[in-house]
Amino acid sequence: MRYAPIILFAFNRLESLKATVASVLRNSEATESDLYVFVDGVRPNKQGEMEKVHEVHEFVKTISGFKSVNYTFAKQNKGLGPSIIAGVTEVINRYGRAIVLEDDLVLSHNCLSFMNQGLDKYEKDPKVFSVCGYSNKVKVPNGYLADSYFCVRSSSWGWATWSDRWNSVDWDLMDWKKYEGMKSAFNRWGGSDCFGMLQDWKEGRNKSWAIRFCFSQFLQKKLSLFPIVSKVNNDGFDGDGTNCKKYNRFKFDFDNTDRKTFSFPVKVLMNESFRKSALSYHSLGKRIWSKIMYIIYR
Repeated sequence: MRYAPIILFAFNRLESLKATVASVLRNSEATESDLYVFVDGVRPNKQGEMEKVHEVHEFVKTISGFKSVNYTFAKQNKGLGPSIIAGVTEVINRYGRAIVLEDDLVLSHNCLSFMNQGLDKYEKDPKVFSVCGYSNKVKVPNGYLADSYFCVRSSSWGWATWSDRWNSVDWDLMDWKKYEGMKSAFNRWGGSDCFGMLQDWKEGRNKSWAIRFCFSQFLQKKLSLFPIVSKVNNDGFDGDGTNCKKYNRFKFDFDNTDRKTFSFPVKVLMNESFRKSALSYHSLGKRIWSKIMYIIYR
């Protein structure tokens, strides 16, 4: 098997980063995988942050157990979105594929195996936009035999893709006047929050790379592969994550096995039952409830 490089984005959370790296190393494929770590720079006027980022730098320099370890420390703060776009572009154009992680994720023992198998299986199928390690808890239709499924809206919590898909994204949304008329269609496709996040990026209220990645997927009418049992646990809902707060409306089952034989869907098609179950987490009602809980657990 051809092992994809692993790209890991970090910032100022040493303990979270340590947990992520430890979980990746519990995957036997790590020893055959090149690791690229990108650490963002210190934000201006953030007291104590320089020391935290320095601690992260010193830890990154000690990482071992991979085929190779490569790291880049930004001199200035870019923000998560710009950091990911620049870092992934650099590495994926060198290898043709990549697995991408952030420093608040904990991987199952078989996550790298699932991701690499998915990358191998669907590399030449242009209908597949990405391979996701995380999956919300979904209702499995009666008689469904595979342990993975296709759906819309790629997850940003541990994912992988190929250079041709990545490079097809219009990061600048150059045709915005045309895109403004797609609000209803985009929300029907991926959930009630989709266009709002896209517009927030356009108007400078967020720096999200993920919503632009998903919008490109929407425009191209492509699907993402998900495991029925999640291979990733997002540990970022501790109040310290860039885009996560302490309350989490997303529910999942985590794979605690060492099984590395996976069954994939026979055809690259979306099962409507999976779509409804997966996108229910993005319904307006659940989002309103989440905002209330965010206030309570702030």
